[in-house]
Amino acid sequence: MSKSGFLKGLIFKGGENQNTDDPGKTPSSPKTNADQASPQSFTSTQTVQGIVDNKFIDVLTSVIEENNQPGQDYFEFKQAVENMNSLSMPEQQKFQTVYSVLGLQGCTKEGLLLSLDKYVQLIQKEKEHFDAEMDSQFQSKVQVKRDEVEAAKNELTDLTKRIQELNSRILTLQQEAGSEEMGLRATEANFQASADVVVNEMLGDKQKITTFIQ
Repeated sequence: MSKSGFLKGLIFKGGENQNTDDPGKTPSSPKTNADQASPQSFTSTQTVQGIVDNKFIDVLTSVIEENNQPGQDYFEFKQAVENMNSLSMPEQQKFQTVYSVLGLQGCTKEGLLLSLDKYVQLIQKEKEHFDAEMDSQFQSKVQVKRDEVEAAKNELTDLTKRIQELNSRILTLQQEAGSEEMGLRATEANFQASADVVVNEMLGDKQKITTFIQ
């Protein structure tokens, strides 16, 4: 029996019907209690529906195989049950048949349950290690960039405020400059008008002097 076949049977009931080769299909298997109890490593803005990945199946199966104890425990029991998938008999009968055979080799119900719990704990530890690595990757590849985004937003806010202040300053200065210019031009015009009056009067007197005095 293949590694992936064993672990699919370990995690999913009726695992032989799972389609793990088509990435476009999502398995409809129910979540186990372990999956429901596992906290989300990090919060995402999108919900991602996971699919069974054979490379992860192989890694987790290797962990179980490497920790398989001598004798007939849950590992061998589950393999035997899965090997009977081609037989058309109720699942209960398969379990009972395998247990009867392995029982002759020292397999007990208590031993099955204890070893099963041990394998579940192994997978839970692997999940904890994986979650820790995901947290690390999230911090280095996602959170750092999100922090930079927030910093850029704050900088943009400051720049926007500064631009508004400068625009207001520009408008004020333009109004002040226009007002000063009008005042200066009015003064200049008044001076020119006054000077013209004085000059014209003197020129008129010049003409009178020339005419009146011989």
